[in-house]
Amino acid sequence: MGKRTQEEKSRDMRQRLIDATLACLQECGYHGTSISGIIDRAGVSRGAWRYHYSSKRDLVAAAAENFLTGPITKSDEMAALLRVSDHPLQTLVDYIWENFYQGPYRDVWLELNVACRTDKALQERLSPVIQSFFKVLDQLWRDHFTAVENTATPIEALMNLTLYTMRGMAIQSISIDAPDYYRDLRAHWIEILTGLVRFSARE
Repeated sequence: MGKRTQEEKSRDMRQRLIDATLACLQECGYHGTSISGIIDRAGVSRGAWRYHYSSKRDLVAAAAENFLTGPITKSDEMAALLRVSDHPLQTLVDYIWENFYQGPYRDVWLELNVACRTDKALQERLSPVIQSFFKVLDQLWRDHFTAVENTATPIEALMNLTLYTMRGMAIQSISIDAPDYYRDLRAHWIEILTGLVRFSARE
């Protein structure tokens, strides 16, 4: 195996810093995350990180963009599960809950949003990234679901309401650990959604 190019080394360095940033955000929160903590976890020198990023905010914004690719890169996996499922809405809700609204993903997503409340500059950096993310999601909804006839609400709104409903439960689950209760609430929401949405994945 030949020597790695400088570009490959730089890409590896950036990914190490991003992974360390996301780990620190989950463990310490945004305000508890420091550059020292990030570079210690990444195992890089202070000079090395400065070559790639100008500030903690810059690094967090880059990490957020990387972080938001998670649901998109898993869309093919999710679509494959939906195509063989007898209950695609149930499959969708379970998949999203287990992969994105519990554990590390939930924690980091919450930290990013809370940080934007008090850090206007970070909010301005992340806003277009998050908006772009939701545009991709809207296309995913259009590709895989349609609203039933005589339903006035667009499919994008129905599916995004599903996400926001689960996100509220995910946040509440941090302080109130009641998995059976949240499972029942999701089941009730699926009953409502079943009358409004049908699965229609494009081949």
